[in-house]
Amino acid sequence: MGIESTAHTFGVGVVEDGEIILNERKAYEPKEGGIHPREAAEHHANCAWEVLKRALTKKPDYIAYSAGPGLGPCLRIGTLVARYLGIRFNVPLVPVNHAIAHIEVGLKTTGARDPVVVYISGGNTMVLAYRERWRVFGETLDIALGNALDKLARKMGLAHPGGPKLEKLAEKARKWIDMPYVVKGMDLSYSGILTFAVNLLGKERNEDIAYSFQEHAFAMLVEVAERALAHVGKDELLLVGGVAQNRRLKEMFEVMCRERGAKFFAVPPEFAGDNGAMIAYSGYLRARKGEVIPPEKAKYWQKLRVEEEAIERIK
Repeated sequence: MGIESTAHTFGVGVVEDGEIILNERKAYEPKEGGIHPREAAEHHANCAWEVLKRALTKKPDYIAYSAGPGLGPCLRIGTLVARYLGIRFNVPLVPVNHAIAHIEVGLKTTGARDPVVVYISGGNTMVLAYRERWRVFGETLDIALGNALDKLARKMGLAHPGGPKLEKLAEKARKWIDMPYVVKGMDLSYSGILTFAVNLLGKERNEDIAYSFQEHAFAMLVEVAERALAHVGKDELLLVGGVAQNRRLKEMFEVMCRERGAKFFAVPPEFAGDNGAMIAYSGYLRARKGEVIPPEKAKYWQKLRVEEEAIERIK
């Protein structure tokens, strides 16, 4: 069984013999603004049993949980729930790196074998590939792409999550607006283009701002991903994370991959956002290698890096 609690979603998943059989979740929706960590943590604590009881039809062999990265108060709730269940059922826990879980469920559900991975969500924007372990070949230097999309949407008065609403606005655009395009080596910066777009509000149509912002921000990411493909010599690209659901972004990656002769894969929508199934599946892979801990040793880290396995920190 896997428990996800890194940000706005409390999720529970179940994997049997490597196959996902359950994926339940409940998301926190702020009344205004973005995610408030303490409010999200309270939401997780209040809905935990409601979500868990759908999965606890029999005793689990292992309980996996998100050990980071994520919002501290939210990670704490998931860790405490996992610890309690581990003690109650007398089973070991499996600490899971949330970012790696996104990648592994993408590999599981798409059939990609050895891809360059583009991981994009509210808190992460990374281009990765596997070389003895997952390694970062490019990432955002400031805010993540999902965060930038949500912030621009909020400035337009759109409710959280703003990314999907911004995507719909962009489809009604009438013109292109030049915006900053910031790629530094293999890294990206989204804070400048976000400020530029916000300063255009009231001067240009929101639809044109949304469209131009998306086109610039996505093109930056596609450029870095294409260079990563060339650098590591791979012929597959996998898109994972919540922003992987954006149709225009997938279209741009499809075009780039087709022109390079590479195969393009995108994680299915059900597993794109944060979910318990990806934690359960990642935990299943680690349990098979014996990477388990007793419940009393459960810990979490807000800034766990994708290059790190959570078990390494605990040992």
